[in-house]
Amino acid sequence: MTNDEKRKELERMMKHCPEILTPGKVAKWSPFGKNRVYALLKTGELRSFIYQGGYIVAKADLIDYLIEHSNDKSNRRYTIDHEHSED
Repeated sequence: MTNDEKRKELERMMKHCPEILTPGKVAKWSPFGKNRVYALLKTGELRSFIYQGGYIVAKADLIDYLIEHSNDKSNRRYTIDHEHSED
């Protein structure tokens, strides 16, 4: 899937998403939990602005981040221990 196709699909999926998001809304509209969202905001990985003491994120910036990182490998690793598995 190309980045343009990913963008169209994400825009379709997020058509009811507000244009401006709080960290809680980012967590609702993305695969990230609230703690991960705050980590991304604090490091600047996810573009945001501070408005009246709180973070706000543009929907377009969330979509850009999701596209940019859509091919990242998960930190989850699954292995099968053949010595201890039942046959």
